[in-house]
Amino acid sequence: MPISLTDKFNIDKKAFLDTGAFDPILDVDARVFIDPALLDGCTVTEFIGARAKAEKYFSGIITLLSHAQNTRDMYWRKADKMLTFTELTGTCFGYSQHGTSGNAIGKVLRATILHTIKELICVGEKDPTLFELLGVFQEGIGCDRVSDLLTFILATEVREFTQRIITTFDLDNCKVRINGVVYSMYRNEYNGKLLLLLPSEILSPLLVADGFNDIDRICFENERVRREINEYFDLSNRKTKLSKVEILQLMKSNPSFRAALITAYKSTPSVPYDFKSDPVGEYVWYDVAKEYVSKYPLLLELPTNPKIADVYSVVEAICTQYKTLVEDNGLWNLLYNDDKKPKHERAAQLLFFGIADSYCTSNDVDISREPNAGKGQVDFKLSRGARDKVVVEVKLTSNSQLQHGFSTQVPIYMKQEKTNKAVFLVIDNGHPKSLKNFIDCYNEQTSEVKEKIVFKLIDGVPPKSASLA
Repeated sequence: MPISLTDKFNIDKKAFLDTGAFDPILDVDARVFIDPALLDGCTVTEFIGARAKAEKYFSGIITLLSHAQNTRDMYWRKADKMLTFTELTGTCFGYSQHGTSGNAIGKVLRATILHTIKELICVGEKDPTLFELLGVFQEGIGCDRVSDLLTFILATEVREFTQRIITTFDLDNCKVRINGVVYSMYRNEYNGKLLLLLPSEILSPLLVADGFNDIDRICFENERVRREINEYFDLSNRKTKLSKVEILQLMKSNPSFRAALITAYKSTPSVPYDFKSDPVGEYVWYDVAKEYVSKYPLLLELPTNPKIADVYSVVEAICTQYKTLVEDNGLWNLLYNDDKKPKHERAAQLLFFGIADSYCTSNDVDISREPNAGKGQVDFKLSRGARDKVVVEVKLTSNSQLQHGFSTQVPIYMKQEKTNKAVFLVIDNGHPKSLKNFIDCYNEQTSEVKEKIVFKLIDGVPPKSASLA
């Protein structure tokens, strides 16, 4: 079952919070990352000066590339070496944990980044902030890659901080020697990796840099830059945002745009993410699931030798209870931000996972539960043994891939898992046309398909009389 570090060891949550450390869920990765823009304001002892250290590292790469004449000389090779690193796993963050032997930025992508930075150097740009903005203009780079790179650069700080927290609460269960230094650490029993802790105030699922692919925002106070960009792209008539390729082209060809982008990024206030209200829904589901399962118990039973129908009955009971909790007991509000905008679909998926897992645990139902597993990325699987499996996919009506999930995603996963039973759980968050189109599509399916993939609908639209405040 999902369990946080503090719950695993019955640690006082306030005492842990006072250390500044993020309380990770040991068996579920949270999609939060180190935001370089937050490093400056970090007050945790080990990370004071971390932003300057990262910028010095990036400046070193830029200096080497400035002297490089070709990709074979020693300057280029040294720059390449500085971008060659082994991913530090164990943080319980990111999109996945890939093991400790892989390089977080592969050879081809590394070469692409170096060529991009070299091109920008050649047009006069040497600001180390370029590396923080890679996710804005470099194909193949996202906030997870930048975060991995920062974790590598700040590896000593991460280990020293982790050791302090681990030893403060007597959690150390092993000692490891790294680069000649012995650390007291905790090996996570759920993945076998050394747990790495990070300060909450440098973590966010909403990185400052991510907002800078919105050209209108960058040009809001700079009409001259807007006019210059319009020489390349007719922004007023575009229906989509500029792609990374287009933004990179502007970075290389338009000094005014490049300066505006960097200035806007540096001048935007960096505010630590509010994990208590959790606008994205990456963490709040954990405590809510435990609270609601305790408040609204559900009896689940399996016979000694269950068949697929028995496993499905458990899944159906959980889905029905989830529907009740959303529609009648207020959990719909976890699907929206304070500004009434829907959260990402993952918030609903994590909430379902927490609810389902907690009900199975509270009833001592021995069923394997695997979130985000498989090629089709289906959200939940319940199984007893190797054959009796039921998969569940949670989708919002705001998802443009709603029908694709039903017709392609779930069947792929069912085939992979060798099961003939699935539940397609659709939560309506205010998109009637999308819902109608899907229902029409579902009604056209054969009875055989409907028997294999059962459609269940949840009304997640906020009650008109209720307040989301």
